[in-house]
Amino acid sequence: MEWAEFSLALAAFLVSHVIPVRFRGALVARFGRRTYLVGYSLLSLALLYWLIVASGRAPFVEIWPQAGWMRWLVNIAMPVAVLAACLGGMVGLMAGVSLWAGTHLLANGELAHVVLFGLLLAYALFGLAMGLRRGATVRLGWRRIVAALLIWAALFHLHPLVVGVSPLP
Repeated sequence: MEWAEFSLALAAFLVSHVIPVRFRGALVARFGRRTYLVGYSLLSLALLYWLIVASGRAPFVEIWPQAGWMRWLVNIAMPVAVLAACLGGMVGLMAGVSLWAGTHLLANGELAHVVLFGLLLAYALFGLAMGLRRGATVRLGWRRIVAALLIWAALFHLHPLVVGVSPLP
């Protein structure tokens, strides 16, 4: 039972990213593109939050120890990850998630987080490869850069409150 919440959260997150692909056209036709995207994004964020919290509650099984430089790497990479997500549509989002998941995977060497960030990294890299096949566009502008900096600052400062762990080394 110790792994039940993590397993359930992981299954819900994965299912939420498989099922809508099959029904996207019908859902967009019924609710409209904007409503679908907002609803799906909110659902994804809520499930991701649950998955992150559940991974923190899972039993601690160390695979590799955490060193201080690993957190520095995450703190250096995160502004770039958020900027990528804000600048490049789905390709940028997948690049940002890949960078976020990859650095967090390295910094969190215990079993639940290795599973969490390893799967997210694989999923994001797959999405990035698919998106790059279709072509990538970068929408650079001062508003997007300011938005990325504000989002990063909010994530950094809210991390202890929301996730329960300080991002500082």
